[in-house]
Amino acid sequence: MILLTVLINCNEIRTQTVTSPKDTSQFITEEIKVMSNKIISDEFKTFSKIQLISKSQIENSNGERLSNILNSSNGVFIKSYGGNSSLSTISISGSGSEHTLILLNGFKLNSDQNNQIDLSTISKDNIHKIEILNSGAGSIYGSQAMAGVINIITEQIATDKLGVVLTGQTGSFGLKKLFTGISKNIYGFETGFGYTSETSENNFDYYFYNGLGNDLKQRDNSGYDFKNYSISLNYSQFKNTTVNIYSNLSLNSRSIPGIETGSDPSNAEQTDKNWNNIISVKSELSDNIDLKAQLNFQNNLSNYSDFILTDSYYKNISLSGSVLGEYSANRLKVTGGYDYSYSKLISNEVSEDAVRNQYGVYLLSEIEISSKLSIFPSVRADFISDPSNTAVTGKLGMNIKPFSNQEFYIKAASGNNFSSPAFNSLYWKDLGNRNLKPERSVNIDAGFIYGFNLFSENKLELTYNFINYNNKIIWTPGNNGLWTPVNNAASVSNVFLAEMSMRKELNRTLILDLNINYSYTSAINISNDNPEYFEKQLIYIPVNMLKSSLTVNYKKTGLNVFYSFTDKRFTDSYNNNSLPGYEVIDGNIFFTINLIGVKSTLRMDVNNIFNENYQTVSGYPMPLRNFKFSVNIEY
Repeated sequence: MILLTVLINCNEIRTQTVTSPKDTSQFITEEIKVMSNKIISDEFKTFSKIQLISKSQIENSNGERLSNILNSSNGVFIKSYGGNSSLSTISISGSGSEHTLILLNGFKLNSDQNNQIDLSTISKDNIHKIEILNSGAGSIYGSQAMAGVINIITEQIATDKLGVVLTGQTGSFGLKKLFTGISKNIYGFETGFGYTSETSENNFDYYFYNGLGNDLKQRDNSGYDFKNYSISLNYSQFKNTTVNIYSNLSLNSRSIPGIETGSDPSNAEQTDKNWNNIISVKSELSDNIDLKAQLNFQNNLSNYSDFILTDSYYKNISLSGSVLGEYSANRLKVTGGYDYSYSKLISNEVSEDAVRNQYGVYLLSEIEISSKLSIFPSVRADFISDPSNTAVTGKLGMNIKPFSNQEFYIKAASGNNFSSPAFNSLYWKDLGNRNLKPERSVNIDAGFIYGFNLFSENKLELTYNFINYNNKIIWTPGNNGLWTPVNNAASVSNVFLAEMSMRKELNRTLILDLNINYSYTSAINISNDNPEYFEKQLIYIPVNMLKSSLTVNYKKTGLNVFYSFTDKRFTDSYNNNSLPGYEVIDGNIFFTINLIGVKSTLRMDVNNIFNENYQTVSGYPMPLRNFKFSVNIEY
């Protein structure tokens, strides 16, 4: 297995680089819209580690959901509660999922109900690219950006011709999927429409330890039916002004088998209806000044029932808007803006309807002191109505280029962040705590990135992150035996990230992309309320993760192989029990035919090639080896 790992070590290159044949030290990287257009930079010249997942990487990845795409990223751990359709949450830099902010075109997807988002409900079909910021960004976004930020950018429509994409898939466990995408410029409106339908019985095989040995079982009551509709309209016929409209409706229904204990699975079901709408207007007032206004409305309804004791509904409504101005000169970029958000939770599980108004003002800038030094100061003030509080956050970053003839950059940043309590913690029936305060953190990160040519185009990046969390909210048993949330937890994370990418093009017919990334995460509890788990590793935070991918393209044929190793995870605060580490290898192979303007791709995916028996969360088995076959037609 060690030899196989060395041979396969993989993950498609994260940097789009082009090398001049006359100057082997020159790197031209794709410009990244860092932090959702609030500052424009690239991964070399910014102040913190940034990962870009391109459209080609999204298409090459195994799996159909956002959770599958993010799983191969550096420093990212995905907690999956058992397979493709199950609840999936994210952890970055030893954090909880409520401390990573997930954005869609710059707007928050995290629900104020629990400060989280289920990544398995987001289809990859309409995603153009993804930006990952491995650092706190409270001074940019406000609440919840304590450990990192993930910004999902949807497809960009820019064609006068009719474009049609049709994808059909079938595979293990009764998988059936159809995706249709249509784009056309109609009277100046660049219009795109997408529809996805995916169903599966999802009755996958797995092993269950019965106390004496492993029994081969089949996961029952795990089926799902996901449908997704999206439409985008771009209009740029006005002078110096562009209008973008995006709307997405997802209808998800799935059975919930519950934790595996050896007994029959539960018959619970969950439905999610999520409607997300974004309007954006950007105007170039002059060569140096841009003005942008955005409006977002979300209406999300979730129902859960076990048909015995529980029949819950949660309706989350949010309305948010922002106005920002951008000024750029030769050595200065400044962005200032105002954010407003209104959110409301209606549920039979909370004591009263929860309502929150939040206002934020911010100012951030990039100042080029010299050709070798740039600094990035930012400050933000947030005013939150429930619980009533004011939070001021700031950050100072820098980028140093010590050698004028080398693409070598040193990055460093420090700042503070906060997260408002979730509605569940404040309003849960008989258990919520209306006296909760915001969680707080201080982040320090530093590292370097080096782009060089030695037999291939290469990128090496090393990063260290330090995060000190305090006032963390945890549910604690009271004197009456009932659990209630309190601000009495604290932790410290020390995170080391290493990433190496290589790209080699041979005779323009054979292209090799290799990426290897490693993360070390020490996330230690420093709460003083219980000495038995003081200085213990936080639950479900793996200390070591190693991921890699290899992409081989030869003429019209391609191969992608993905390897990941995840260290053991403790399942209790005392570190007495743990899940064993695991290695998983996935892969796919495809063949493309171009005929009369039509591009057709045949593809086969294999997940868990070596039939690894593993769980990411205790009691929730993951599928053994499984297959998927697909046909994609583009016109």
